[in-house]
Amino acid sequence: MAVPQLPNEIILMMASRDMRMHHYIWHTVRNNWLRLSSSAQQSLRNLGWEPPRPALNQNRTPILNNASGEDFLFMHRQMIAFVNKELERIGQPDYLKIEGWTNVPAPGDQDYPVPPAWNSDLNQVKSDSYYSTVLLPLENQFKDPDQLRNMSLGEMGARIEFTIHNNLHMRFASNPGQQRPSVAAENPEAIDSRWDNPQYDYLGDTYSSHVNPIFWKLHGWVDNRIEDWKNANEVLDIQWIGTWEGPTHHHHFADSQDHLNRAVSVLGENDLLPEFPTGEPTLR
Repeated sequence: MAVPQLPNEIILMMASRDMRMHHYIWHTVRNNWLRLSSSAQQSLRNLGWEPPRPALNQNRTPILNNASGEDFLFMHRQMIAFVNKELERIGQPDYLKIEGWTNVPAPGDQDYPVPPAWNSDLNQVKSDSYYSTVLLPLENQFKDPDQLRNMSLGEMGARIEFTIHNNLHMRFASNPGQQRPSVAAENPEAIDSRWDNPQYDYLGDTYSSHVNPIFWKLHGWVDNRIEDWKNANEVLDIQWIGTWEGPTHHHHFADSQDHLNRAVSVLGENDLLPEFPTGEPTLR
């Protein structure tokens, strides 16, 4: 069975420049806020792009106790809800809603084969042994009620984001051929429009990952962990602390294209962390 394909209307929506830029900026400011210059922070603050809860410390250590992990879970849950609403409207029989993986695909899975590594940095994350020694134990941890009872929702979200989530992005990424270059601040358009082609759906770039159907299987799996956490902690309704989606929602853009370009240009003036590093941040 082939990987389910999003209806073309959804793909075009996800590949729109506004959607791409919003997703890219949201992730980038959370991961880099404490490493940005004070002038860059002020410029982004003026544009409404100050994250209330940075995700990483200056030394690239995930912050587990500030509910930034809730932001990660909540924002992507809203993305799924939006796409599900559009899928219901479209009514394509073979793709009625987002359904995450029940289990992370094991090596040899015929429906979700691991694409080959195209550089040596990816050999480990794409190996069979990585599944058995890293991914499977992490999956079991995030499904274990005893483990989930010992962590807040925000801590779980942060741990998922900076371990199994990031590495699944790279494990299932295919060689993009040409990869979008780093943003050049002097470029008034910030990001060349050729990267808006729907065929650019590289899982290792937050500008493009959500265009790829694997993104929705992966994030559907992540979203299911929220339900596991609720069941483990006997929570009926989550009292969310982290609900930050940026100054606008992904599906409702009050910002002008110039506004988004200015935010991306500010980021281009700084040395940014890679979005999905192959090395794992240290969790403390």
